[in-house]
Amino acid sequence: MTTPPRPTHRLAAASAVGLLLLAGCSSTDDTAADEPAGDTDLISAERCEANEAAGPITFLTSFGYVASVGLLDVVTAEESGMFDDLCLDVTIEPGSNNAQLVSAGTAQFAGLGSPSDVLVALDNGADISAIATYGNTPAIMLMTNPDITSLTDLEGTVAGFKGAIPPQISSMLEADGVDSSAIEWVSVGYDPTILPQGQVDSLTGYKSNEPLVLAAQGYDITQWDPADYGIESAFNTQIVNNTFAEEHPTAVEDFLRASFAAYAWINESDANLDEALSYAEARSDAGYDLELSAERWHTEVSLVEDSQPEGTMLGSQSVEQFTPEADMLVKYELVTATPDVEAAIQTQFVDALYEDGVLVWPAP
Repeated sequence: MTTPPRPTHRLAAASAVGLLLLAGCSSTDDTAADEPAGDTDLISAERCEANEAAGPITFLTSFGYVASVGLLDVVTAEESGMFDDLCLDVTIEPGSNNAQLVSAGTAQFAGLGSPSDVLVALDNGADISAIATYGNTPAIMLMTNPDITSLTDLEGTVAGFKGAIPPQISSMLEADGVDSSAIEWVSVGYDPTILPQGQVDSLTGYKSNEPLVLAAQGYDITQWDPADYGIESAFNTQIVNNTFAEEHPTAVEDFLRASFAAYAWINESDANLDEALSYAEARSDAGYDLELSAERWHTEVSLVEDSQPEGTMLGSQSVEQFTPEADMLVKYELVTATPDVEAAIQTQFVDALYEDGVLVWPAP
């Protein structure tokens, strides 16, 4: 496995999103191109010193090393040296109990599945904030076998879920007039073949995961998308430890800057995606299906791009974005108190990354 050439990588990211190469920066300088990662004078000495003062930074992935937005781009930023370019010392580890570990300061950043995960963690006392959210549509959906032709057909059947019944699914069923209490809900594992094998009649899952797995195995399933029923949601949120964010704001900003630049580079070509996937594959202890992973990435990127609100940029957050999930959490009694959405998000970091709608690379 080889890393992409340093100047080529940066220029590829630049061409993908029109990154601003600020006056006086040396990212296209032939001399700088031959220097090792972290020694390219891409940012000012003062900013480099501020970022180095943050010390070792740990990012916890949302689920192993899958090809998910907000995960593969972070891995790529680390492997390619983009974090080094911004004087950040980042280590990436597979996550578990991400909100608790970030709250405790064991890790500084982590990925969570959705704003709901952030709000539930805050309800449990976590000292974290959401700093970026990638998608603005439900990533979760309900799967059935083709014999189910209406959601009302689910009454009197068995539905499988993981962890907790997603409020997006409950809201979708209610919107279609389904009596959820007439469904037998059972907690299940991560094997989606229990659906086509008849162990359950429906199964919650993610648009970029289980349907792709089942299709690859030749199974035909039907997807029921909460978005089709007017359910608003978002997905893949990055969180930060509040104390760390207060003490090291440029490190938080530049962590996102490198991640978003890597995201752009990955999306520039299939070859770049293959390179990024090779990074994740090398880190994975389990088998890594490269073809399925590429499909997963393309699926999530499509969801992100198709749902980006007009006038906003990748990662942007707002009270309006989080409120629908906050309302669902209250309605289905998944939190003990009404979430303070405004206090749950910090928008200044993403806002600082862009100039006239263009991602600034490297840091100003």
